[in-house]
Amino acid sequence: MTTNLPAVRPGAGLERPGAAIGEEVINHLREELGIVRLGYRPTDPKVHRLDLLAELCDRATFQAVIKWLSSGKRRARTTRQAYADDIRVWAGFTEALARGPFRLGALSYEDITTWKLLMEAREARPRSVARRLSSLSSLHEHARRHGWPDLVNPIDSEDHRPHIDRHDTSSATPVLEVDELQAVVQNADTAFEALVVLLLYTLAGRVSEMCAANVQNRIVRGGRVHLDLTRKGSKERILPLSASVADLLELHVGDRKKDALLVDADGRRIDRFEVDRILTRLGKRATVIREGKTVRVLGGRDLTPHVMRASRITHMIDTKEPLAEIQAFADHADPSTTIGYFTRREASKRNTKLVDKAEELFVGVASRWTEAA
Repeated sequence: MTTNLPAVRPGAGLERPGAAIGEEVINHLREELGIVRLGYRPTDPKVHRLDLLAELCDRATFQAVIKWLSSGKRRARTTRQAYADDIRVWAGFTEALARGPFRLGALSYEDITTWKLLMEAREARPRSVARRLSSLSSLHEHARRHGWPDLVNPIDSEDHRPHIDRHDTSSATPVLEVDELQAVVQNADTAFEALVVLLLYTLAGRVSEMCAANVQNRIVRGGRVHLDLTRKGSKERILPLSASVADLLELHVGDRKKDALLVDADGRRIDRFEVDRILTRLGKRATVIREGKTVRVLGGRDLTPHVMRASRITHMIDTKEPLAEIQAFADHADPSTTIGYFTRREASKRNTKLVDKAEELFVGVASRWTEAA
């Protein structure tokens, strides 16, 4: 959900937070926050997130945001980037209310209520809504403890936070069946496209982790290639690569010794939008045979990076891997997250079995009309 993300105004200068944060720290944060594309098309411009925040916030709020992003709970690079993007969303909403630039205290309880209703009208995912609210609330609470004692948090947990059903199957990420996964790989036009699919699937990875990885993160231990990843929550993990992934990665990296691990044809670090485009393209091409008919994978639904992760976790459940091992491999901080995958998979199998039992009572009924048609 990237609505209301205003572009940086041409010619605007970066407001530095002052001597308290040195130039070296600013440069480090600029690197940590990385570059974001202002749109979805490959031709859309890219801008440093730090410069965007400086443009979208007033000076005092920019300082508060930087302190918040630099705090101990937000050590991971991908976490900082996600929270920075959340603030961009709130800045866009503030601008839509004609109150820009974004500043702490500019949004009231009533404004948040309006935003929540707006998200409901747009059918935004509850988890996305909850994360945006959590980010804004966290920023306010952090600022209140560090120099803004009279700041009022506009978010009310009882009134604003959406209820999230962990076992909701209507909005759950779809899962590729094994033959669908194989069809996706077979439709890859290049070794790099195949690498993207295999890397995301085999490591049950998050796209942000893969895009943030550098060539230096590829290491050899005991004669086997591993990838040193920083996972969600600043968890450092060294994970072994399968032979196929290692070979494809070797082909992709070539003689490069540093900087981005995954790059586009021009040698630039790829972002999640590029990965999403690759998977969407493959998902539209890949087909399987179902009941004698050729159908697209996922029934035509979009193939996204998280589908690859969800598919890997679900396939481990199908092969009866212990839940504790799946939780550790997927790096789920809360075991109930892993159990949710198990519950949804078992519910799907159970419901299919029960529906098929009912079908036994009506064999041939539909053919009276379908065959005539």
